[in-house]
This record gives sequence, structure tokens and C-alpha cells, in this order.
Amino acid sequence: MSALAGNASLEKAHPAPGSITTTFFESIDILRGFAALSVVVYHVIEHFQWRGFPSIGPLAWFRVGWMGVDLFFVISGFVIGLSAFAGIDRSGTAGFQQPFMTRRLARIVPLHYLTMLVFVVFIAPYLLFHDFWLNALAHLLFVHNMHPQLHGAINGSNWSLGTEMQFYVLMLLLAPWLRTGRVLTIFLIFLGLSWAWRALMFYFIPISSSTGPFQLFFATTQLPGTLDEFAAGILLARLLRSPVAGFWIRDFRGRVAALIIACATCWLMWSIYWDHASYWDKAYMVIFWRSLLALAFAAILLVTISTPIKGLLRKILTPFYYLGTISYGIYLWHLPVLMPLKKLEWLEPWRALWITITITCLLASLSWYWIEKPLIGHFRGKRLTP
Repeated sequence: MSALAGNASLEKAHPAPGSITTTFFESIDILRGFAALSVVVYHVIEHFQWRGFPSIGPLAWFRVGWMGVDLFFVISGFVIGLSAFAGIDRSGTAGFQQPFMTRRLARIVPLHYLTMLVFVVFIAPYLLFHDFWLNALAHLLFVHNMHPQLHGAINGSNWSLGTEMQFYVLMLLLAPWLRTGRVLTIFLIFLGLSWAWRALMFYFIPISSSTGPFQLFFATTQLPGTLDEFAAGILLARLLRSPVAGFWIRDFRGRVAALIIACATCWLMWSIYWDHASYWDKAYMVIFWRSLLALAFAAILLVTISTPIKGLLRKILTPFYYLGTISYGIYLWHLPVLMPLKKLEWLEPWRALWITITITCLLASLSWYWIEKPLIGHFRGKRLTP
């Protein structure tokens, strides 16, 4: 025991001089809320076949609101990376694992299980008579995203939770190396694996006439295919732990540079996408474009955490911070709300949108105060509660 404790203490390390030591950035909640609402609006547009929704201007973003999931992945890579690295700093490579995974499970599991139950009982009870135990077990173990018949079968949007949970397991194994390994090596390995996986899927999975691009979407969103998005967040976490972090976070010149990079990458990402919006029939889009999307989101994330938001502006943005706080609930509750509305053929899409957002936010608020917040407080302790 003493020998193991001694080794663990040697694995601890102090952050580099000039690095940013905090692991909590409140302004990220703005991006979380935006990502969740993007997915909600996108699903309303798709399910109600809302052809009149704007295709130009800022609102056109919501026609591709599925990108909100990719934004979640980049944010997750950043936040989980910071959390794991700080855990190793405190407890060593062995000591960080148990509290790290306990907190992740406490955060993601309870609401996932509750919304599954609600969906099966009230929205799709036919699932009780259609491979129920196989379906339920796969969702309970977060492997439902690995089979096309189970992918999103219960509360469709939770397919991404399988990818997310598998990323947590990967971090459990690789965090010590990701914390100290060469940034260029990490970047090339993660980028190469994601490109290789998506290329393999593109050339071996044809787009079906009956299911469209679903099979290709299912295959390319497995964890190997999303490694570049998680890596974008992880490398940003490494940047904040480096000696140059102060330049990007506290120096006005660094903030301006980050803003220029964010604007340039977003413009490039957006331009390429709209010129090739059919997406799934183009190899270069399927294989490479999501890496550009990840870079754009990482740049936006850097701008967000480096921008001071205080005083009147902070008060004005309070509702957006709150949406970020309940964003996980918004993401999981919106389809159980939307699916029954879809059956009302007389319901206009714009009315369905506001009804969906209102009821979803209400349910997300209730589940936050009754389920999520108490569990977070229990497992993280008051010292880590914002």
C-alpha cells in the first residue's frame, strides 16, 4: 500500500507556469444552451417538414442544427479533459479514476434512464413487445449506438450518449498520456484514426435507396469517427495548461487573434458545407469536413472562455446561462415532447416549435432541480459546485 501511494504521489504534477489553473468556465453554458436549442429547432423543422423555415440569414443555422451535437462533443473533450487532468494532478494516475468515473456516471445516467422510461411507457409502448430486453439492455449499458437496429430506438437523440460514455472510458485509459504526451503526436493520431474510420465506412457502406444515408451516418458517428471532435476539445484543454495560456485568455491581442481564427474557420466551414450540402455522397465531405467543423467550434469555445462577461451584460445573458445549465435535460426531453405533437396533423410548425421549447424547458428545469443538481452536489461536493 505504501509503495503504491508513493508512486501515485510521484505522478502528480503542478500546472505549468503561466497556465490557467481553473477547470470551470461559466460562459460555456451559453454554448451548451445554444447547442441544445439548435438540435430542438432542427428536429421540429425535420419532423414537421417545415419548408417555410428560413434558408438564408442567421436563422439558416437551425436547418443544420444537428451540428449542435458536434459542438457538444468538442465541449465535452475540453471539459472532460480539464477534469481528468486536474484529477491526475491531485490524485495521480491511479487515484483519479474512481472519482472521475463516478462523477461522469452520476451526471449522465439518472436522467438518461428516466427519459428512457418515459419514452417507452408514454410515447412508444410498442417497444415493450419488440426485442424489448435486448433494446433496453443495450441502452442501459450505453452500447445502443453500436447496432443500427438499436441506434436511437428509445428516445432517438440519446444515440450520442453511447458515443459520449465510450469517450469517458477512453479518457479513463488514456488521460495520463493525453495530459503529458506531445501535442502534435496526439493530434495526428486522433485525426488519422477519425479520417481512416470515416474513409473506411464511406467506401464500404453504400447509401441505400430505402434508408438513405442512415447506415453511413450510423457508422461514421461511432467513436473512432468522432475522435477529431473530442481531440479538438482535449487539445484546447492542453493549451490552457501550457505556459502560453495567459496570452490567449488574458491578453487582448490573444483574444483578438482567437476571434479572427474563429471567424475565419467558421466562414470556411460554412461556405464549404453550403456548396456541398448533399454531404453524404461526397467522400471529401464525409472524411474531412467534420475536422474543420471541430476546429471552428474549438475556436468559438476559446473565444467564449476568454471573453469577460460582467455587469449588465452578464445580467442580460442570464437566461442563456440558465439554458446551458439545463441543456442536458433539454436535449433528452425534447423528443418525448415533440413526438406526440407530430401526430397532430393540424398543428402548424411554428406553434409546435414554441410548444416544444416551452414544455421541454419546463421538464428540463424540474429534472435539474429534483434529479441532476442533487446528484451533482452529492458526488462533487460543495467545493466544486459553481
